[in-house]
Amino acid sequence: MKLIQYNSSSMMLVLTLILSLPVMAKNNSTCDIEPGHPLMNAYGPWDFTNPAHRSQLPIVLGAHFTSNVERLIKGETGKLEHDLDYTLRAIPNYHRALYAVAKYQRINNIKYRTIDEYWTAECYFKRAIYMQPNDAVSRALFAIHLHKLDKLKEAEEQYLKALELDSDNPETHYNLGLLYVETGRLEEAKKHAKVAYEAGYPLKGLKNKIDEAEAKP
Repeated sequence: MKLIQYNSSSMMLVLTLILSLPVMAKNNSTCDIEPGHPLMNAYGPWDFTNPAHRSQLPIVLGAHFTSNVERLIKGETGKLEHDLDYTLRAIPNYHRALYAVAKYQRINNIKYRTIDEYWTAECYFKRAIYMQPNDAVSRALFAIHLHKLDKLKEAEEQYLKALELDSDNPETHYNLGLLYVETGRLEEAKKHAKVAYEAGYPLKGLKNKIDEAEAKP
């Protein structure tokens, strides 16, 4: 894959333009999605799964989604939330940033207002899926986030949609199996465990949970 090379002066120009942009209030009810209209951003937005967009990504990731941001240590151009937000406005379905923003909001128990400076993690996921509804990874990551929040019905819906798009993904089968154990649906859990383990999925937690559930009187 050939990537565009940027020199230091062009990088500084883009960073200056980015940092001078006004902060826009975000609607966590609508996620600022207008049905029938594409997502809008000053740069992009780009679809991470579209090879034609790949050459546009390095400048965003190099400036905003650094190792410190991904590991939730500190922001690169300001607040950590700013860099996560900018990354996901420019590349709404960038999987690693979706995972990072969801983890950040969960571990810090962040509750944004309806109108706020940043979107909720659920909004970032909804925007990613709105932009590219056939991205199975975004849906699977959204399902995991919902699962961790004990929103089990919504999580199941996203797991199933992810499997419609990528029916052989062992990790999605594994995680859906865990959800079915939690909700007492052991036969369905075993069905998904079978697919995951026949595909070589290494973690034994699902098998152990099924065995424990079956051993109960």
